[in-house]
Amino acid sequence: MVQCKYDLARVEPVDFNMDSVSMDIAIAITNVNKNAAASLKRFDGDLYVNETGVAKMTLKDVRIEAGDTKVVKSTLLVPYAALGKTLTGLVSMGSVSVDYMVKGTMYFETPIGDIPYPVTIYQSKKF
Repeated sequence: MVQCKYDLARVEPVDFNMDSVSMDIAIAITNVNKNAAASLKRFDGDLYVNETGVAKMTLKDVRIEAGDTKVVKSTLLVPYAALGKTLTGLVSMGSVSVDYMVKGTMYFETPIGDIPYPVTIYQSKKF
C-alpha cells in the first residue's frame, strides 16, 4: 500500500515576459513506508493562487525509495490573464500574503494496477 506525505516545498516566479510568468513548483513526496518503494506513475493537477486556478501541472514516473523524500519540480507558464483578479486583489487590498495550492490526483503503480490518490497541498507566503 502506498503511504506518502506531500509538501509544497517551493513556489517561485523565475521568469517574466509581456504575457506570462514562469513559475517553478517543487513538491516534496515522502514515502513513510519503511519497507517498500513507491512508484508515482503520474500526477495530474492544477495550481491555484489565492483560490484562483492559474495553470495545469503534470508529473510523471517518480520513484521514492522506502523512508526517503524526493523533491520533484515542474516549471509552469502562468498567463497574466489567469492572475488578473488575484493581482488586482493584492494591489487593491495592500495584501502581502499569497496562498498557493496544488490540487489533483497522484496515480501510484501497484501490483494490482494504478491506484488514484487525491492530493491537496498548501503553502502560504508573506511578502
